[in-house]
Amino acid sequence: MTIKDFILSFNELFKGNPWYGVSTMDSLETISFEQWNKKPIGVSNSIATIVWHVIDWRCFVIEKIKDNEAFDIVLNTEADWRKDILVNKEADVLEIVTTLKNTQETICRLLKEKPASWLLETTKGKEYNNEYMLRGILNHDAYHLGQINLIYSQLNKSDIA
Repeated sequence: MTIKDFILSFNELFKGNPWYGVSTMDSLETISFEQWNKKPIGVSNSIATIVWHVIDWRCFVIEKIKDNEAFDIVLNTEADWRKDILVNKEADVLEIVTTLKNTQETICRLLKEKPASWLLETTKGKEYNNEYMLRGILNHDAYHLGQINLIYSQLNKSDIA
């Protein structure tokens, strides 16, 4: 994939028409603010917690695109999964969604500035290259989008915790 291909993939998943279903923004726009905190029986994370998790990993990618070698997220820490996320009003959802949109704009803007050779360079502070990282964050976003949509569908037809 080229940098242009990655930008197209980010945009398609975020607000386009991905072949596998609904985009991130189209999905989030259907969820009422009251549903952002709820968890169906047996589900560990709320939609709000998952969206913040996605944002935090996108921020990791932004820092790596900026060549920040020191920035890292340790798996299964509060930097990876925030605790006590609570959405109390529609303005809270707007803040989260705005933050998510900002990560989208920043990733695409920063990628446009990179030469093609950057994809094959080692990600700063890691043992993999930038192409691997970008493929990873796209997969990560799609995976968690599936979780969000599954939780949303369960909230509309089952008991909740």
